[in-house]
Parts: sequence; C-alpha cells; structure tokens
Amino acid sequence: GAGALLYLLLMAWDALLHWARVPSRPTGEGATAQDPERELHQRRASLAVSDNLLNRLALALACLKHGRHRESAELFESLDAGECHDDPLVLLGLARSQFCLEQFQAARTSLDRLIAANPKFRSEAGHLLYARSLEALGEVQDALHEYETLTSYSRVPEAHCRYALLLTSLGRPSEAKVLYQALLHALRRAPRQYARLNHQWIALAEREIAALAA
Repeated sequence: GAGALLYLLLMAWDALLHWARVPSRPTGEGATAQDPERELHQRRASLAVSDNLLNRLALALACLKHGRHRESAELFESLDAGECHDDPLVLLGLARSQFCLEQFQAARTSLDRLIAANPKFRSEAGHLLYARSLEALGEVQDALHEYETLTSYSRVPEAHCRYALLLTSLGRPSEAKVLYQALLHALRRAPRQYARLNHQWIALAEREIAALAA
C-alpha cells in the first residue's frame, strides 16, 4: 500500500534529497536546457497515464531537482492535503521547495510539523535545512545550536562549512578555522569519488582558511 511504498522511499530519503538538492551552480558542460524538460515531460506523461502516489511523488522530486520550485511546492502540498498528510517525506520535500522560494518561515513551519508528527524520524538533510531556515530568519543563536548538534554526528561537508561561515560572520574566526581544518583532514582521507562530489566545499574551506590567515 501507500504506507509501505513511502516507508521504502524514506529509507533512501537523504539520497533522494541529494539527487534533488538545491543547485548552487550549473551541473556541467554536459547538462543542457533540454535535459530537465525531457525528464519533466516523461514524469508528467507517466502521471497523465496513471495518477498514482508514486508518479505524483516522482514528478514533485523532478520539479525540485530541476528548479521548478513553485510546481514542486504545489505538488507536495497536494500530497500533504491527501493520503500523505504529515508524511515526513512529503513535508521535507515541501520544506525544501519553500526554502528555495525564499519562504523561510513556511519552510520552518513545515519542518516543525514534520518533527511534531514524526518524532522518531531522522534526516541529516532535513536537519541541515532546519538550521539554514533558522539562519535565514535571523534566529542566529538557534541556528548555531542546530549546526553544532548536526555537525556532532554528521559528516556532510556542507553542514560543517555553513556552520563555520556563520561562526566567521559572528566574529569567531578561530572556531571556524578549526572546523575547516578538520573537514579538510577528513576529506583528504576519504575515497577519491567522495572528495570529487564535495569539491565545492573543499574549495570553500581552503579559500576561507587562506582568508582567515591573511
């Protein structure tokens, strides 16, 4: 049933969010403007043939992946209004869509709902999104607490870099430098493929260390 399907999808939710992450730059020379249109067309066609939970969720994730954040938000809202009400997968997708639309308070509200309705649910990607939402809302002390908690168990380089950037902005450069150095040390010992996937955070950490030393 729908519950079993969503449970299986939740097992790979952080991987799905990485796949549908907020893009920070073009995906490379091989990516063309037609690529997202082709995938979105296929997802919409599948939904037109069979309007079911999996096809709606697949289209919502594809929209999120390709920057169609308003459409993805509407799709996740529709899922939340129906049989997937308060489902963590749907609320997390909705929150990410809202964050991308710079609806930071709405994103926080969606994440608060997720936590209240699913107290045992854990997601590093969701925790990072919550910290970023608090930071965007200017709730700096709460954001610091969330980043500190997150980086105590998560190895996600983005989380460590964003925590360090916030510390620097608050006049705590020595603490930020320690974070950057620890991150670079860990990434140098990581598999080469993992380091390649996180090259933007390696570059940021190296750049920030150089700036702090200047």
